[in-house]
Amino acid sequence: MVLGHDFIFARRMLRWARVPCVAERQEIWEALLESGFLHALSDAHEATTRIVFGALSRSAGFKERSFGYTSFDVLESQLDRVFELGSFASAPAEREPVSAPLAGVTRDNLNGSAGWRYGRYRILLKRHDFGAVDAIRWDQLSSTKQAVAKQEYGEDPQLSLDLGIERGGPLPDVPAPLTLVLAHSATEAPLEMELFLGRPRFNADRGSAWWWRLPLTRDALGPDPRRGNLEPTAPLWGDDEDDVALRPRARGRGMDAETAK
Repeated sequence: MVLGHDFIFARRMLRWARVPCVAERQEIWEALLESGFLHALSDAHEATTRIVFGALSRSAGFKERSFGYTSFDVLESQLDRVFELGSFASAPAEREPVSAPLAGVTRDNLNGSAGWRYGRYRILLKRHDFGAVDAIRWDQLSSTKQAVAKQEYGEDPQLSLDLGIERGGPLPDVPAPLTLVLAHSATEAPLEMELFLGRPRFNADRGSAWWWRLPLTRDALGPDPRRGNLEPTAPLWGDDEDDVALRPRARGRGMDAETAK
């Protein structure tokens, strides 16, 4: 069967859509890594995991929905704590000597969704089922999440190719800052966690959920620039725990370990 030129062109454009914008990804990784912003996100998630799984257990009757709501609420509070915002703002003398404060982070909610802004980047939260970060369907989420996933993206071939995806509708406007998503998850047994920062892709076509995403593991992040000569971070779990270890699920080092497929 001979394929028409239009069909071949469409297939090529769809294939190119899966290639991440390396320049944008690199720029964001370097800017947020060197400042310690990504390390702060990781710290907040580790603290959240410790708190949630220390307080809730399935043996006590808590279900996945309980972990979901609780982890979202606690992560919001822990991010405010690590950035010293709101009720967690403290004088320098009251701060524990773990890491230097990261100046310039503000709360920047979007249509009621909790958000944090640093420079030209805003971060929103999205909890996913453990191991299923690529299965998120942005087109089935809130209008705010849909709007974020529809942000103009220079590498998107759909901007010049009609694939039958409806992009109109009464969605809220996404203002100037580039809005990224912090996708988080953890599992109780075995105790593991997943944390990614990425640019979501509106996937009503059942394609990739991400233009790109970065795994925020300890190996990928490396030394924390906020700490300098300060004492290293204490282990997430103390020696009195029964051989419990928190293991990041995302494999590989550096930002190239995970990209949209």
